[in-house]
Amino acid sequence: MRGFIRYLFFLLLPGLVVSCATTPEMPPVNAPSFATRGIKTVALQPVIFRGGTYERPMTYCERDIPNQLRFHLGRFLEQKGYLVKRIDRPPQPHSSLPDPLATEKPATVLAQTPMEVDAVLVVWVDHYKQLGLCEHVRTKGLEIQATAALFSVAESAEVWRDSASESDFSSGNPVTWVTYRIPWKLLLTLPNAP
Repeated sequence: MRGFIRYLFFLLLPGLVVSCATTPEMPPVNAPSFATRGIKTVALQPVIFRGGTYERPMTYCERDIPNQLRFHLGRFLEQKGYLVKRIDRPPQPHSSLPDPLATEKPATVLAQTPMEVDAVLVVWVDHYKQLGLCEHVRTKGLEIQATAALFSVAESAEVWRDSASESDFSSGNPVTWVTYRIPWKLLLTLPNAP
């Protein structure tokens, strides 16, 4: 009987711990010098993969990774008080040619800026490695290193930058974990909207 109770306790404990856990809030980062720029509305570019053909999502099982990264970036920007406008553009073909927006030149980044936007946030995935993300694969894994930069429209210059990396080779769903944690880590140091 004692062994059964111990078994039941260890069986239910992980579920209780997970159900009591809260989602992390973005901590406020107050920077008076950044607030003077008056950035309130941010245009969010699609996530750009700077690597070659094999360093970007290609298979059926990976097709939603850029959208999930972008979704969480938008949510965390809104938590920091920014208004978010998503910039849409046609998907880039899977080729060995680099993405035209893989450059870090402010003129290129700001060329497609919509009206009434104070800044543009660009996220470049510098390293992408996946290990069998399809459902039939037992040992799944995902590793991403990314860089985010905020370009001010008024100044035509980069005003903030950070980079982050995250990997998961042990859980059953690494896409969910990594696509949530990368945006969270990237935007930790971005000051809140004024």
